[in-house]
Amino acid sequence: MKILLMIVAVQFLNLVIFAWLRRLTWVQILALRQQLAVYKRRSKRPFLKNRDRLFWSLLSRLWRDWRSALIIVKPETVIRWRDRKFREFWRGKSQGRSGRPAIANEHIDFIRRISSDHPEYGEDRIALELEVKFGIHHACSTVRKYMVKRRVGPRDSQAWRSFLKNQAKAIWCCDFFVQHTVGFRVLYVFLIMELASRKVILTHVTDHPTLEWTKQQIRNVCFEEQPKFLLHDNDGKFGQFGRPLQVENAGKRVSCRSAYDEWLWQEMGIRGIPIPYGAPNAAAHIERLIGTLRWECLDRVWIWNEGHLRSVLNEFIVWYNHGRVHQGLNGIPNPDPALSEPRPLAGRLVAFPVLNGLHHDYRLVA
Repeated sequence: MKILLMIVAVQFLNLVIFAWLRRLTWVQILALRQQLAVYKRRSKRPFLKNRDRLFWSLLSRLWRDWRSALIIVKPETVIRWRDRKFREFWRGKSQGRSGRPAIANEHIDFIRRISSDHPEYGEDRIALELEVKFGIHHACSTVRKYMVKRRVGPRDSQAWRSFLKNQAKAIWCCDFFVQHTVGFRVLYVFLIMELASRKVILTHVTDHPTLEWTKQQIRNVCFEEQPKFLLHDNDGKFGQFGRPLQVENAGKRVSCRSAYDEWLWQEMGIRGIPIPYGAPNAAAHIERLIGTLRWECLDRVWIWNEGHLRSVLNEFIVWYNHGRVHQGLNGIPNPDPALSEPRPLAGRLVAFPVLNGLHHDYRLVA
């Protein structure tokens, strides 16, 4: 009995001592935290070594409430240390084998040659050039990795884009733009483009455009085929009416906003569609063609006279229709028949100059 009481007394004493020591431990922790708080408030942040960062990185993995004891730095800093070590570990494990596999050196040379010759070309256009002409298939992101520069283009509204997509084969677009010569003479360029194929049907130059002159251009290009719709802007050269007029032809009545639309409907059976006022993006395709002519041709050439302008435009349009890739079309408007022939297995890249090297028509030759 005495032995049992002695054992109980010893156990009770142990509990008292453990409780007291635990109480002293919490008091000590509280004192240390208060001192750290004062140190943080009155001193600069101390210099931390790698072992300190490793300690807190491991502790954050093992202890759920590690944030409550952290004073010297913010918890976000510890998380950043941990993530950085994680990346460094796996980077060392990969030993430089990360990323996508490299493409053939010959393809890299093609991409660098085209992008260095024409920094304004985007990755989509270069990838399409390689696919259509060389039979080389690479993702745009892969082309972007090896090219020099890149750019992007505009967008349309959904409703108008749906109409143009559904009726593209029956729509032609026309527009004027102005070009100045070296002697400050003003010349007007008239363009007609087929919307479905992006093919330029007509390019004509005059110094005095009139309504009759514009009508004659439509007559000239409509001998073999003609469109169902002709899209144009609200230029005064088309003879704008003050208000729309109802015009009847073959039992159908349409609303016409210009004398040009009235003539098209009555004489040619073509429905003229003027774009909304103040909305040039409604004719984005022809505007893009004009922008292409300026950015890739006319802004880089001195135009001396009307004959010189005709010659420059004719050479550029031949390349535009038969050799230039078009991102919106995902191909060439009217490809050169030579592009449909079998490609040489071990061909070399040859650049045929366009406008004395202003552009190049890239081909593979044996």
